[in-house]
Amino acid sequence: MRPLLTFLFATLVARAELSPDHYRRLQEEAPECLVLQVEKVETKVTQGKDGRQLEIKAVATVQEVVRSRAGRKAGETIRIAYDIIQPLIPLPGPAPTPLLEKGTRTKAYLRPGASPDELTPAAYGQRSEERSCRERV
Repeated sequence: MRPLLTFLFATLVARAELSPDHYRRLQEEAPECLVLQVEKVETKVTQGKDGRQLEIKAVATVQEVVRSRAGRKAGETIRIAYDIIQPLIPLPGPAPTPLLEKGTRTKAYLRPGASPDELTPAAYGQRSEERSCRERV
């Protein structure tokens, strides 16, 4: 009986994620909603005892601006930086931000990053292209 309860608990914890409404709110509140062509991706992997951390730094060209509080324009080059934590044992909470891939075109919900010349994902978890950017009214 105990193994069955452990299995059920682990299954529930592994699937615990944020609601679609929460992701939608993050996307709607993102100051930047851009369609990007990813030009370059650098990944630094740090292995730890409980999993690993991926430090992502990417360069992308803005293909289309759906909304931009910073006034970004098509053709502009931007830098994106974010981390992905990959624990050995899945933790409850939001899914990690997907890894950007060189040569791909993607829609991204972004906000200002740690440094003035970098942006970071504003809506983690779901792949950006699953939802369309909407103009804020």
